[in-house]
Amino acid sequence: MSEKELEALDSIIAANSGGGNIPKMDFGFDSKKLDSLIAINAPEKEQLKAMGMKDDVGLITRRFYKQALKIYNQSGKGVVQAFIDSIPISMFILLPIFAFILKLLFFRRGPFTHHLVFSFYYYSFLFTVFSIIVIVNFVWKIPDWIDWLVAMSTFFYLLLAIKRFYGQGYFLSFFKTCVATFVYITFMIPIAIGVMIAGAFLFY
Repeated sequence: MSEKELEALDSIIAANSGGGNIPKMDFGFDSKKLDSLIAINAPEKEQLKAMGMKDDVGLITRRFYKQALKIYNQSGKGVVQAFIDSIPISMFILLPIFAFILKLLFFRRGPFTHHLVFSFYYYSFLFTVFSIIVIVNFVWKIPDWIDWLVAMSTFFYLLLAIKRFYGQGYFLSFFKTCVATFVYITFMIPIAIGVMIAGAFLFY
């Protein structure tokens, strides 16, 4: 994603946070009171109270309110970039989960570390492919169908890798590749998106 596209997304977030002609979002608290406190540069404690934070909240809840206040103050600028920066964190979490899926599919083919090594090599391939896509698009904008074609080729790479690594026939390898891909896309991708959203919020 280019810098201009990031700026465009940030501007949309900023507009929905109160800029332009788009109505301001309802955050569940008196935004006018908070705006007035921000305008007079009131202490952060008073601003957090205006958002509904109580004095006896825990550390995690306090962190949540502080991050929400930070995003509110900056009208959401930079959230998209923070979301993108959290991708490596989500991939790091998903790698052992993918290895666990393979362990269930090939439970007689060695210990968990055996599948973890395979997952590491496959993820390295994914990083390489998608890095090339990003770099090429940064230099020269290629058609989207080519991007999707290259992305879909990772499925066939996984098929061949599974057949060679686990030593099974084409039919079983194809079936288990389909199962692993289906489970990964259906359950793991939403988890990854959740991790990315949480990471963007907490480390913004």
